[in-house]
Amino acid sequence: MRDYIYYTIALFIAFPFIITFLAYGITKLRKQHTWKAVHNAVQWSTIFFILGVGVLLQLLFERSFFGWIILLFLISLTGILIHQYQKQSDIEISKAIKIVWRSAFLLFSSAYLVLSLVYIIKEVLS
Repeated sequence: MRDYIYYTIALFIAFPFIITFLAYGITKLRKQHTWKAVHNAVQWSTIFFILGVGVLLQLLFERSFFGWIILLFLISLTGILIHQYQKQSDIEISKAIKIVWRSAFLLFSSAYLVLSLVYIIKEVLS
């Protein structure tokens, strides 16, 4: 049973688009609202894209980049909070976290596609 869970998680990390489409489909069936389904799919699949990019970077460069990824999140969150403070003089941490998380989906899904292609090309040529 434990192996089944590990293999399922590994599958979602290796192919995070699966979880994106599953989350979208399930939410679309339950709520019948397209944009809520899109937002839910983004929220649930972002972590798998982050882990997938981390694994691909580790495979390509043979060192871990998870510390740098966490640092990127902290710097992004800090920048958004500073921007909120300058514009509104009132900060909303939950709104800043949503912005960082949705931006992370765009960044890491793009990075996942690029790094996947780079890894495939590297393996074919070697």
